[in-house]
Amino acid sequence: MNKIFKIMLIIIIGWGLYFDIALTFSFDKRYSEKADLVAVAEVVSYKIEKEKSNSYIVKILESNLEKTQKTKMIVYTDKSCNLIYGDIIQISGTFSKGAKRRNYKGFSYRDYLKQSKIYGSVYVKNPQVLGHKKGVFEKIFTLKIKLYEVLDSLYKENENAFLKGILLGDSSDLEDEIKDNFKHSSMSHVLAISGMHVSYVMIGVQLILDKVLNSRKLKNYMMIGILGFFVMVTGMAPSCLRACIMSVMLLLSQNFYRKNNFYVTILFTFLLLLLINPYNIFSVGMWLSFGGTLGIVLFHKFLKRFIECKFKIKSKFLKSFLGVFLVSFSAQILILPIMIYCFNTISFTFFVSNLLIYFLVGPLLALGYMSLILGAILLPIGKFLAIFEQFLILILFKIAQICSMLPFSKIYVATPDFWQIILYYIVLTALIYLFQTRKIKFLKFILGNGYKNFCRIYWKKILIYSSVIILCFQLISLFPKNLRIYFVDVGQR
Repeated sequence: MNKIFKIMLIIIIGWGLYFDIALTFSFDKRYSEKADLVAVAEVVSYKIEKEKSNSYIVKILESNLEKTQKTKMIVYTDKSCNLIYGDIIQISGTFSKGAKRRNYKGFSYRDYLKQSKIYGSVYVKNPQVLGHKKGVFEKIFTLKIKLYEVLDSLYKENENAFLKGILLGDSSDLEDEIKDNFKHSSMSHVLAISGMHVSYVMIGVQLILDKVLNSRKLKNYMMIGILGFFVMVTGMAPSCLRACIMSVMLLLSQNFYRKNNFYVTILFTFLLLLLINPYNIFSVGMWLSFGGTLGIVLFHKFLKRFIECKFKIKSKFLKSFLGVFLVSFSAQILILPIMIYCFNTISFTFFVSNLLIYFLVGPLLALGYMSLILGAILLPIGKFLAIFEQFLILILFKIAQICSMLPFSKIYVATPDFWQIILYYIVLTALIYLFQTRKIKFLKFILGNGYKNFCRIYWKKILIYSSVIILCFQLISLFPKNLRIYFVDVGQR
């Protein structure tokens, strides 16, 4: 049975890699720039209102161009046009792939669209509606629109936009100032649905199911179904998919009495996300999600044990306080080069902000979902709960604002060379290997007086690691010099 499973897994991975390579090389060849497109398409998103137009994501059903069926694109229409999810429309216009990056590290709208498997856009003044398609996704989308309406009736503009982000995965309406405050205070993970949100959802659902069902297997299967529904409602972002897939694998291992291996699970999840969309490999959110999770697993337990032994911490409160701090610190160890490379900033206020919000996020999510669900059933109850929720959101916004103004909350650094990033991870891997293989002797060396014995036994490794660490001092070049260059890209060609 195990051999059959392994063979099937190899076949699936092989087919997936072939599909990924084929899609990657054929993506830009499906459509040519400025092609004249005539197609029948299905609307697969809600309306996004722009200043002078509305936009929708559509899936091509029939087209005058070859090999374009089931591809997605953005359709821009006049403000007077109102379409809904599931509408079958006739479109015609000039296709555009989207703007490329024009400056170093500038924004590439074309690459951004690829991460959602969207091939480009077309402007259609008045698309003709041919019919309407009903299905599971159409019903889920209709439900999501109703939940939006409930939030609109319960909360003010900023609180409403914030809750749409952390509860339903849509933070597009959130003000840029609030996003910047969360970013500079190292609290951006609160805005994107990730493992933290999924874990709180699972805890809440588990508490309800424990009072209704006795069978653990049945509860786990119901939990899997709820997670599948949750990921569809929240938009299937890579970070949310990662957390849900890993949770599903954990629940299935419990039902089949198998030990869940974290490293197998995270590798399988990574490959599965690439099978879903090869361009997820370019998603910064996915790399931060996987890197943060892996960092917590690799470093949190060891660092907590080391500090507790070294400083002989016995207080339960201090241990809890230390655990919260080390969760954030462990995640930062692996994602630091990614943050520097992508955003050219580092922040040392993460331990302050994350400690302050640790006991706030759980109640905030619980009250948010309760007000949303109960508000959809009985609006006055939802409004009553919204009073307390607004108070928690106000505190969270204030924490983000204050932490974003702290010293060292935003330090600009130069983009590292690729070899420097590789070197960082090589040194980190070497240290992890040392901790894992010589953990007991290493702890004795740190905690006791075994310095000379340690050097005598491991002098060769010490020499190698010291040489590598010396090379790491090249990272000093990451910090910017006195030269500053400012330019404004106004879109001129």
